[in-house]
Amino acid sequence: MVRSCLLALVGVLALTLGSGAKAGPVLQRIAAKGVLNVCTNVENRPFAYLSPNGEARGFNIDLAEDIRQRLSLELGRPLSRQTIPTSGANRVVFLDQGKCDLIITGFSATAERERLVDFITPNFYSSGAVLLARRGSAPPSWKSLRGQALCSSHGSTYNEAVAERYGVRILAFAGLTESAQALRDGRCVGQVMDEAVARMRLSDSAEWADFAIVLPPILEAPWSMAIAHGDPEFRALLDRYSRQWRSEGVLERLETRYGLPHKPVLEVTDEPHGGLDEQGVPRVLRQVAAAFAQLSQSSGWNFSVFYDGWSARLFFGGVLTTLRLALLCMLVSCVIGLAGALATRGPRPLRWLVLGYVELLRNTPSLAQLYFLYFGVGALLRGAQPGTAQPWYADAFSLAALCISLHYGAFAVDVFHAGFLAVPKATREAALALGYGRWGRLRHVELPLALRASLPALGNNLVQLIKGTAIAYAVAVPEMLYSAQEIWSERNNVVEMMLLVLLTYLVLMGLLAAGLTHLERRLRLPGVGL
Repeated sequence: MVRSCLLALVGVLALTLGSGAKAGPVLQRIAAKGVLNVCTNVENRPFAYLSPNGEARGFNIDLAEDIRQRLSLELGRPLSRQTIPTSGANRVVFLDQGKCDLIITGFSATAERERLVDFITPNFYSSGAVLLARRGSAPPSWKSLRGQALCSSHGSTYNEAVAERYGVRILAFAGLTESAQALRDGRCVGQVMDEAVARMRLSDSAEWADFAIVLPPILEAPWSMAIAHGDPEFRALLDRYSRQWRSEGVLERLETRYGLPHKPVLEVTDEPHGGLDEQGVPRVLRQVAAAFAQLSQSSGWNFSVFYDGWSARLFFGGVLTTLRLALLCMLVSCVIGLAGALATRGPRPLRWLVLGYVELLRNTPSLAQLYFLYFGVGALLRGAQPGTAQPWYADAFSLAALCISLHYGAFAVDVFHAGFLAVPKATREAALALGYGRWGRLRHVELPLALRASLPALGNNLVQLIKGTAIAYAVAVPEMLYSAQEIWSERNNVVEMMLLVLLTYLVLMGLLAAGLTHLERRLRLPGVGL
C-alpha cells in the first residue's frame, strides 16, 4: 500500500514538473499502477485482433502503444500496457467501473453517446455500414430489405439505425464470429458491418470468395477514443495526442500499413431518437412516458422502455417472446418427461435408450447443446441455401425451444419416475384385486397419484426452465435478455435494464409458484398423504 502511494506521488510529481499540467484522477491511477489499460474489441480485424500466439495486434493496438509511449514521457516513468477485450455491450460499463482508462475501438461518436462518455477530438477514423452478402443474392437497395433478416452483433452502432430506417429484422449475435457463421449458414440476407472490416474480411480469407459488399455505405460516423466523464486533464492530453497524430502523419501511415482508405476529420451529427408514437396511445400512457422522460433528465435513471419508442417495442416484444418460449417448452418438456418415465417401465433396450438420453442431456451445458443444434444440425437442415424460405424446424426460435425442452425434459423424466415410485405398493395391489388391467391401473390409479406426487419437484423444474429460456439470446432469438442487452448497448442504462429484467422474471416466477400452489390444493388427496 505504501509502495503504491509513493509510486502515485512520484508519477503525479513527474507529470506536474514535466508538462506543467494538473494530473487528473485517471492519470494518477495510471501513474500509481504503472499500467495503461485500454479497452478494445479484439475480433475487429484489422483494427484489433489476436495473433496466433494470442498477442493483440492491429490499427487500434498501435494507437494504444503510441499513447503508452507518449504517456511514459509525460509521467517520467516507463508504463506497460494491458489490452482488455470488450464488446459493444460492456465497453462503457468497463470504462465507468475503472477497468480500463480509455476505449479505442470502432466506437462511433454520436450526440446520444456524448451523454455517456467524453469523446476525444478529432476522430482517429470513420466508417459507415455496408451489407456483406453472397454475390448471387444482392438486393437492389437498402429500402428493398424491409422485413428481411440481417445478421449483426450485439452493441453494433448500426443495429438500431438500420432497423428503424429500413424496417429490417436485426439478428444480433454475441460477436462477429457467430454473426459471420450465421451468414454462411444462410440465416440472413447479409451481415451489417463496418466497411473497413468487411473489406479486410473479403481480402483476407478465401472462404469469403463467394461474398461481396453488395450495397453502398450508409451512416458514416466518426470513430473516436472515449474516456469516462469527469477528467478534463486526461481528455485535454488525449485531444493533444489526437491532433498530433494528424499533424505528424501517424494515422496516414497506419492506414497505409493496414490497407485502409484515408479518412478525414468528421463532425458529430445529432440524430434524435423518436419517442412513443402518440397516435393510438392512451393519454395515461403518454403521461407515464413524459414522467419517465423527465425522470431521466432530472435524476439520470434512464428507464427508456417507458418513453422511447424503439426501446419499448424491443423490450416488451422480448417479454412476449420469453412467454411464448417458456409456455411451449413447459408443455413439451412435461410430455417428454412423462413419456420417458413410462418408457423406463418398458423393455430393457428402451430403458437403456431413455437412460442414455437423460445422462447426456443432464451432464452437458445447455448452451453447448443449443450451439450444436443451431450452428451444426440447424445448418444441415437449412442446407445453407441463401434466398430460400426458412423451414419452421430450422429457425432460431424452434431450435431454441427444442433444445430447452429436451434439456429440461431430461430432468422431468426423473421427476415423473420418482412420482411413480411414490405410489404405494398396496394401492397397486388393490387396483389389481379390483380387476384393473395394466393400462387401466396406470390410467385410473397410478398416473393420477404419480402426477400429484411429482408436482413439487416438477414446479422447481419449471421454474428453472423459465430462467433457462435466457440462453436463446445466444442464437439471436429476441427474448427478454437479448432485448435488454440491445437497449443498454445503445442507451447505456445497464442497471435500469437489468432491474427490469430481474423484476419481470420475479413476476413470472411468482405467477408460476401461485399457480402450482393452487393446483396442489385442488388436487390434494385426503388420506393418501399427497
